[in-house]
Amino acid sequence: MVSQQTQTLSLAPLVTVYEEATASKPPVVTYSKAVQTSEIWTSPHRQSKAGEEDDEEWSIEAKTPRTSKRLSRRDRERDEELRQNIRREIEQELRAVQVGHVDGVGVNAAIAQQNFPARTLTDEELAAVTNSDGFLEFIEQSSKVIERALEQEYDILTDYAHGASGNDDDETDGYGRFRNKKGRRVKEIAQFYDERWSKRRMLTGIDFSPKFPELILGSYTKSSAHPNDPVGLVQVWNQHTPARPEYTFHAPSDVLVAKFSPFHPNTIVGGTYSGQVLLWDTRARATPVQRTPLTGSGHTHPVYSIDIVGTQNANNIISCSTDGVVCSWSVDMLAQPQEYLELQAPDKKTEEVAPTCIAFPKSDPTYFLAGTEEGTIYPCHRYDRAGAKAGVDTRVAYRGHAAPVMSVDFHTAKGPVDLGDLVVSTSVDWSVKIWKVRPPAAVTASAVATGGVGGVGQNVSAVSPLLEIQREDLVYDARWSPVRPGVFALVDGKGDLEVWDVGVDVEVPVAKVTPTDKTSRGVGRNSLNKVAWEHHHGRYLATGGLDGVISLFEVGPDLGGSEGVRAEEWSSVKKAVSRWDSTPSISTLSLNGR
Repeated sequence: MVSQQTQTLSLAPLVTVYEEATASKPPVVTYSKAVQTSEIWTSPHRQSKAGEEDDEEWSIEAKTPRTSKRLSRRDRERDEELRQNIRREIEQELRAVQVGHVDGVGVNAAIAQQNFPARTLTDEELAAVTNSDGFLEFIEQSSKVIERALEQEYDILTDYAHGASGNDDDETDGYGRFRNKKGRRVKEIAQFYDERWSKRRMLTGIDFSPKFPELILGSYTKSSAHPNDPVGLVQVWNQHTPARPEYTFHAPSDVLVAKFSPFHPNTIVGGTYSGQVLLWDTRARATPVQRTPLTGSGHTHPVYSIDIVGTQNANNIISCSTDGVVCSWSVDMLAQPQEYLELQAPDKKTEEVAPTCIAFPKSDPTYFLAGTEEGTIYPCHRYDRAGAKAGVDTRVAYRGHAAPVMSVDFHTAKGPVDLGDLVVSTSVDWSVKIWKVRPPAAVTASAVATGGVGGVGQNVSAVSPLLEIQREDLVYDARWSPVRPGVFALVDGKGDLEVWDVGVDVEVPVAKVTPTDKTSRGVGRNSLNKVAWEHHHGRYLATGGLDGVISLFEVGPDLGGSEGVRAEEWSSVKKAVSRWDSTPSISTLSLNGR
């Protein structure tokens, strides 16, 4: 039998074997240089002159194991047949390479087709392939890539390299009221809703991914439409594929808060109504990869606020519950908390600390503010000067809200003026307040000197807010812009999104817009519970509420984008803060935007 496989010629040193005169010499096989190699080959004993073409052919005499006079005629005929077959295969390959393809199929594909002919799979084989995890994962990922490519729109006449986006000076449809200034507009660009999982669920948390800004996270409570579905839900959406979520995760209890980890791009941390802290991984299944125990050390009340603080090499999950406990957890082990801190009010007999939200400044992971159900905001320390557990600073309290505090947020924008001591808070008492927080080091020093940290203080210094803005409905959430010095956004019970710039006006918002209800899932407008900024450039806002819909907004260049921030903006906010500080407790009544 003659082998049909492709033969490979070796470039080993050539040797010419001379036989005796009585033996018949095998025929000489002649090859051109193109057969042996694609590069120019030069004999080590004979170098061609520079620039000259050596078209001379070289030859070898076939060397066989039987090169003696005892070769029989049958052996010689067999060797000759093998040589002819090899020569025909080489000539065919050379012609195929010169043409480029063989009947429209590549050479390798043609050879593979010849060696492994296609056949129709049986029903059992087809079912085994289509139901395998690898096949389903491939279909899921590849379909998302294709769908994302189809969703993106490009204008061939637009120069995207220079940041051109077309002439839209006259485009005002879909924008909020921005007081006749194009740069202070807010436009809805997308909505995220899953009919299968998001139906009749309330949104409880929104966050943008610090690593991939196009990813938006939403956490949800249980669904009354599907009582047999998992109670808690976390979905990750992609701005380019709003039709379906990128990832879907489940929880055994209502998820009240969820965040991306800034130090682990694939990690999502959430707090539940049962008091558990859960950890999901986008590379794993829908169930949590780690969770805290329901009994023993940890929280026994709902976890309404959570944060991840520290550095890339040393970071912790900080969670707070209405049981008055703040816990610090290691990402690698959620079996028990690394720190267990009980918050106690200055007057234990008449006051209790039931935190509903916490906020950490960017510069100090050991100091935080805790907003409580009583309406007071307490400064807290994780450690005292001796390195022991601390707690509520009983020398200072920020009083001003008359109802539970819903959100507290430190100023995070960086610029020529340090505004990191500004804090915005919201409450269900229909107000938004801006505070100036005393430096943590100064508070700690005075508290330790008088024995106030973690103990019962005699004289509690009640700090009043710098600015108070009264609204016409409950204010559920407010967040500072990550790039603009005086810009913050809030959402209220009427279903409105408002963007304020305290460096411009403290009477009315600079932009106000209501998310659309395109699918008529609700009757009238639904309350908005959460708002979040895109972390890097602050160009996008995401909101959500009772109907489980996440609305994505794009803000104008005067409200978002780090490249257009002017030094005058920082100086105007600094002057406004100095003016408020000299005349504290400034209250402004803002009803119906007038």
